[in-house]
Amino acid sequence: MANETLSAQIAGIVIDIEADVQYILNHQNPILDLVRTKDTQGIPGKTVDFPAYGAIASSDVNSTAEGTDVTSNKQVTNTETEATVAEHVIMATVSDLAVMSTRNQLVDDIVLLFTDGIRAKLEDDIMNLLTAFTQTVAGAATTITSDHWMDAIRQIAAAKGNLNELVAFLSPKQVWGAKGIQNFLVTPALDSGGVGETFKNVGWVGNYAGVDIYWSNEINEDIGSGGDAAGGMFSKRAIGLNWKGVTIGVERNESLRGFEIVATGRWGEIELVDTWGVYMLSDVA
Repeated sequence: MANETLSAQIAGIVIDIEADVQYILNHQNPILDLVRTKDTQGIPGKTVDFPAYGAIASSDVNSTAEGTDVTSNKQVTNTETEATVAEHVIMATVSDLAVMSTRNQLVDDIVLLFTDGIRAKLEDDIMNLLTAFTQTVAGAATTITSDHWMDAIRQIAAAKGNLNELVAFLSPKQVWGAKGIQNFLVTPALDSGGVGETFKNVGWVGNYAGVDIYWSNEINEDIGSGGDAAGGMFSKRAIGLNWKGVTIGVERNESLRGFEIVATGRWGEIELVDTWGVYMLSDVA
């Protein structure tokens, strides 16, 4: 039989089935909780000072006989470290016709995407501080090992960093790549306490040797075009963040017949104690 009326012949009145909207969002880390954050939202001023006092060593404390006057002083000093807020902005202009032509709440969708983008920029700024730590493990063209991991902890401990709040940020290849931590976590000889089995079964471990592990897409995996990734380990108090929050504005532009959507993040980040962090550069190529 011929001349059937098919959907192709009446395409103009056939309604498409609306599928769920897919948002391509960044992996979210609780970055505000992983550094020393001073929330200054609603507080006047752009700059926050994070004073860092010098260490007191056992050699500074003298054994003194009873009744003997102490005549030597220990000078107490601090390093002034200031974090000054800067603005980080992204804007889109959406026409009325674009809004009218979509089934979805287009403005709301863009607000969600912009908020996530601001969060990613904050993470990127923090990750860029990792390369500034002067203490290092592994290195260019070097595969990271468990010994490197333990040495990073040792360096922070020697500097009197708090080992109860250690975190490591690694790139995806430093976690799952053939030369990443999976390379030694799944090795039977090093699989202490079933960490390697957990990694193989779940595809992830959140802690190794007392260090909480996070991954970030903001970490450069090709430093100097050499195929090396720029991860790091640090104590929470090694990095300071002056946080003034995020604002989203939607402004009507009548002559343009549309809306301006502006997302602004306000913060300033700074390294506080250099020796409480370790730059973990490693080969991932």
